[in-house]
Amino acid sequence: WMRFPLPQSQDGAHKDFFVIKQEGSTVIEAIDQLRLRLPKSLDMSQNQSIFLDQALAKKGFMPYLEFTIRDRTVPLDSLIAITTGGMKSIFERPNPTGELSGIYTKLFFERYGGGTSQKNVVSLWEIFRGYYDPLEDCLVPVLVTDSETIFRVAGNAFFKNDAMVGMISPEETLIYEIVTGKMSPFEIETADKMNLKILNSSADIDTDMRSGKPVIRIHAKLSMTLMDSARGIDIKAEHLEASINRLIEQRAAAVFRMTQAQESDIFGLGNRFRGKVPPSQYDRWSKLYSKATLEFKLDSELRNTGLQLRRRPFI
Repeated sequence: WMRFPLPQSQDGAHKDFFVIKQEGSTVIEAIDQLRLRLPKSLDMSQNQSIFLDQALAKKGFMPYLEFTIRDRTVPLDSLIAITTGGMKSIFERPNPTGELSGIYTKLFFERYGGGTSQKNVVSLWEIFRGYYDPLEDCLVPVLVTDSETIFRVAGNAFFKNDAMVGMISPEETLIYEIVTGKMSPFEIETADKMNLKILNSSADIDTDMRSGKPVIRIHAKLSMTLMDSARGIDIKAEHLEASINRLIEQRAAAVFRMTQAQESDIFGLGNRFRGKVPPSQYDRWSKLYSKATLEFKLDSELRNTGLQLRRRPFI
């Protein structure tokens, strides 16, 4: 599938894009077949995003994306996403908010647009970095069609080598953002029906090798502000901080279990062992990561509870 913007409506239906699809044994063959069908030159140098079907991602993305590095006709900053449920509606439906074809996807992920900490933005060059670096793996957003918008984020897929081996939820992606230092201001709901906004975060990571086994200790810190509360004005900062600490530590334990079970180091923790593991053993890092001892500790700080309205005392 390919989608191109049109400079103006040409079919009387106010359509500002043109969609075409082509089958081929390789991507290059399909593109060459498209050139035989199109009246204009097919220029890939302004490509904005690439979608890969989930079934193909589970088999391995290299056969379908390798041409982008070899030929260098596709920009390396093109966004990468995995789709599930078919691509027909994604490519054929008009953008609901009026952006030109290609710009919608950029705005959906980028932090200056609609991007959030649950939408992990990944470029083409980053997915190849994760493939060729034996000390880290990729985390790529998974999109599903939406009845009102074009698509929504269902989660983020993690890889081993070039094959998708699992997926974490949007809420669990918060752990990835905290550990990798990519966190941006983000709202989170606690079990007590309180909404907090995470203002900033940091993570101190200590690594060591003991008896040939990696030991990783992560001490994260969050600063937050209260946005909304179903409990009214009866709020204790200590109780709220403990609730957030417990919630995120439980999520972190679940994410570490999933990624270790699949030998997928999405956090790039292996890069912190470059001075502790000889280069000849880098290819074994996925096995070492699966057996690593991982400890995650969170300290959160509630800076303020916002403006609170109180009733005047009855006199």
